[in-house]
Amino acid sequence: MALLEVKNLRVTFRTEDGPVTAVNGLTFSLGAGETLGIVGESGSGKSVTALSVMRLLAKNATVTADRIAFDGESLPEKSEAEMRKIRGHKIAMIFQDPMTSLNPVLTIGEQIAEAVRLHLGLNKRDARDRAIEMLLRVRIPAPQSRLNDYPHQFSGGMRQRVMIAMALSCNPQLLIADEPTTALDVTIQAQVLELMNELQQETGAAIILITHDLGVVAEVCKNVLVMYGGNMVEYGSADQIFSDPGMPYTQGLLASLPRLDDTEHRRLEPIKGQPPNLLRLPPGCAFAPRCGYRMAVCDEPVRLYDLGSGHVARCWLYDEAVEDRPLDLPAAAVADL
Repeated sequence: MALLEVKNLRVTFRTEDGPVTAVNGLTFSLGAGETLGIVGESGSGKSVTALSVMRLLAKNATVTADRIAFDGESLPEKSEAEMRKIRGHKIAMIFQDPMTSLNPVLTIGEQIAEAVRLHLGLNKRDARDRAIEMLLRVRIPAPQSRLNDYPHQFSGGMRQRVMIAMALSCNPQLLIADEPTTALDVTIQAQVLELMNELQQETGAAIILITHDLGVVAEVCKNVLVMYGGNMVEYGSADQIFSDPGMPYTQGLLASLPRLDDTEHRRLEPIKGQPPNLLRLPPGCAFAPRCGYRMAVCDEPVRLYDLGSGHVARCWLYDEAVEDRPLDLPAAAVADL
């Protein structure tokens, strides 16, 4: 049984300009101890997906799904009191900017201790000892003294380590990391990713890593879900996605990445155009206006196609019934998700 199951998730926001569908029929699952990378440009629906699972969306959001289940239990059926017991305990989340997530008027020690007192029922002294233990595990020097420091007294990388310590302090089964390395330089970024990987090996937690950076995904993820315009446009193992991307959007993301093995010093190729306006999405494939393989049929809704071994892509290039396909590609079956 999967630890997390999401089936046909749809999230719509009511706005003054009209309804905005931020996530459109998303289906995926995650097993215990696995790491799933969710990638895509800003506005593709990555963070909304995570917040839907946590039930932390604003009141103007309407969430529907055939199933959102954690450890076999339906999350939409939980009361708010039950969800508060799950958040921070069984499911923890690391946000992009720790300065907006940490309370500036409480010490780091108080904030970690509060979580373990609430969820693990520890007394004040044991909660403080747990906070020191977690700061030590995320390699913050002199944790006994730093316990009494405030968030502004830490660097960006150290604040992110504090967030990881807080998220893992109650031994969650699932950790959701939303752009955890975006504001960090590459050296600190690598340290944070290594730390998350080590702690996952120790605790056995499953991880959802949300990012726009495929380079980060390559470091830690077993499977990759690519989103565009609220849709899943490709899903597969990290090896499949990086060695044989099936969706032109995924190919574009990879082409825009610098490579250390590029001895020819080729120019990076940006994806032309702009991400879609969710208020006025194209009638068919949302990526069609930016795609170099665009065909007439791309103006029609497109399904996911099974490319084999769990690898799926949402693209008309894999439909053998399309006569003007520009690539000599094998036909693929419609994916059964």
